[in-house]
Amino acid sequence: MADIRLPRDASGRVSFDLFGVSAADYPDVCKAVATAFSLSPSPAAFGAGFEAIAMDFQRAGQVVELAWDNWSGFIVTSKAGDSDALVVEIAEWLSRSTWGETGAASPRS
Repeated sequence: MADIRLPRDASGRVSFDLFGVSAADYPDVCKAVATAFSLSPSPAAFGAGFEAIAMDFQRAGQVVELAWDNWSGFIVTSKAGDSDALVVEIAEWLSRSTWGETGAASPRS
């Protein structure tokens, strides 16, 4: 597997993104990630628009945002420092998944 680099966004949160994942694939990718990592959705944190979709998911106090936008594709972002390791696990899993094979990791990843 290629070395996965996980940059921090302007807020200092660790993120990972996959190009080539469509908005139509967002529900399936979220469901697969949630199942694989025993994550519970936080519907109150759901947001959607023409160019972006996002919802928070949590596991034992760790919170990550699973999002899609038309610039980056599918994006996983930690919502707090204690969630960084979970983003790494999800990034590694996604890189080996069908979506990782078809939607190359972003050059900034």
